[in-house]
Amino acid sequence: MKDHVQNRILEATGASRIVKTDRIQALWNNYGVLSRVHLDGSASPSVILKHIQIPNRSTHPRGFGGAVSRQRKIKSYEVETHWYLHQNKEIPEGSPTPRCIDAFDSGDELFILLEDLSNRGFTQDKHSATWTEMTRCLSWLAHFHGHFLQASADGLWPCGTYWHLDTRPEELDEIIGTRLHTFAGLLDARLSHCAFQTIVHGDAKLANFLFTEDSTSVAAVDFQYVGRGCGMKDVAYFVGSCLYDEQCQSQEAAILDFYFSELKQALAGTEVDFSKLEAEWRSLYPVAWADFQRFMMGWSPGHRKLHGYSRQMTDTAILTITEDLLDAAISAGSAAAQYIKANRFRHVAVASKGMASEASDMVTEIDIRAQEIVLDGLEPTFSRYGLGLLAEEGEQDTSRLNSHAFWTIDPLDGTQYFIEGKTGFATSIALVSQAGDSILSVAVDPVTETVYHAVKDGGFFINGQRHAVKSMPETPAQLTWFADRSLPKHPDYAHYQTQFDLHFIGGAVTNILQVIQTPRSCYFKLPKKTLGGCAIWDIAAVSLMLQECGGTAEFFDGSRLNLNREESIYFNDVGLMLISPDLTVKDILERI
Repeated sequence: MKDHVQNRILEATGASRIVKTDRIQALWNNYGVLSRVHLDGSASPSVILKHIQIPNRSTHPRGFGGAVSRQRKIKSYEVETHWYLHQNKEIPEGSPTPRCIDAFDSGDELFILLEDLSNRGFTQDKHSATWTEMTRCLSWLAHFHGHFLQASADGLWPCGTYWHLDTRPEELDEIIGTRLHTFAGLLDARLSHCAFQTIVHGDAKLANFLFTEDSTSVAAVDFQYVGRGCGMKDVAYFVGSCLYDEQCQSQEAAILDFYFSELKQALAGTEVDFSKLEAEWRSLYPVAWADFQRFMMGWSPGHRKLHGYSRQMTDTAILTITEDLLDAAISAGSAAAQYIKANRFRHVAVASKGMASEASDMVTEIDIRAQEIVLDGLEPTFSRYGLGLLAEEGEQDTSRLNSHAFWTIDPLDGTQYFIEGKTGFATSIALVSQAGDSILSVAVDPVTETVYHAVKDGGFFINGQRHAVKSMPETPAQLTWFADRSLPKHPDYAHYQTQFDLHFIGGAVTNILQVIQTPRSCYFKLPKKTLGGCAIWDIAAVSLMLQECGGTAEFFDGSRLNLNREESIYFNDVGLMLISPDLTVKDILERI
């Protein structure tokens, strides 16, 4: 230990000399060392020194040793220092932690000098826990969460826990193509936007609790990932550090009942509506499990914590979230469709949006009011899940580019058909990820009141019944093209008439719904220079429905259908190809 560090310790503790220093353990990934410093002439016989050294290069045991990992670790020690110097002073009596004596830096080294909890009798660390020992830790968490409920997290992680999604992009990339990757943003957002927020420990595993010899009291250490969040994140992670698969299941009710009884006691005398808090947090317990499983699947896919109970909780969490969002979208879409149907034959004024494409240009008061109805129905989900918005009518903003997911709405697709008193129009709603993939979608036919919906990797449904793709006993040579009414103006229209059975039945939504239900059919848009034609809101919902039936939805050149391109909300420049499951892109290209 360098002289200036020794002198700083002596000055901070009032000791006359340092007797010896015992190494307790190395910090994670060789970022320093934790030591016990024995003193003479101090009120305390020993203190704990956390000596942090940021290596120029680090090798991660699981391969995540890049710049993201390095910056996360540096930030974690900055947060821990802030915690000990500030919020730790407010710690409630029921949740003891080590008192911070001093914190200082020297070049690229950081030192945190802490009270040695062994001097207060906290000498026992545990590798397994009895029920009594678990309840001591749950009580610690409950009083901790209760004390910091709705508190500011200034200087801490904006979202606590070491596995927080925004800080783990490398691990997320490892699970691309899985359901957890699809729903990762929604799981994280549901936890981050819950009504009752507290400060979470962030690494509340059993190893970070110290017990007295008789296990009647417990204290917590290691606050690198402390920050704002839902208390269930700490509880779920703690339970997973103590129990195996079957135990998690069998003891779940008792664990939650005990925790909430302690939390209620911790909040006694406050104005908190405890019944609402408990209802919300209990519902988020599976979501917290799923959030951690998302990290573990990317970080260590064979880990023992990825057991049956964890998978069950993840399934429950995803189902709960999708049902919540689908219920909102179906209700909103149906309400808008009812309004459209009620005004179907009323004379309405038609306005222009200044678009070159006639289909994109028309707008009526029905479009505008229907969109208002949809937005009213979806309103609670924006704050609950931190969602952006892209709607056809009105000014466009960039929230779709800056949110983990966004609703996109076409309140009345096929306005031309509506104005003419024909069928072929629909209300369309989809939830799209920032990466440009539809997560779930709803379309409603106002005339027949048919409701279509789909969930990514969850199937396509018509009026709540899963749709089975039809096949024809004899495959006809003819291909059906559900085309836009602008097609006859195309210079190759005469050729297309010889190659396709052409149908002009409605807007993009209606056309693609027919592709889903008609063998050997297609809907496609050729690339063009003129701005207009299909936009994100036109195809976001129905493209997912088609894909869930095994059909193809991609850009005209065969590249991935990205529904969140930064350059434009329209697809005129790239064109679109949407074809039934029994056709290939080659089948279409050979005809055109």
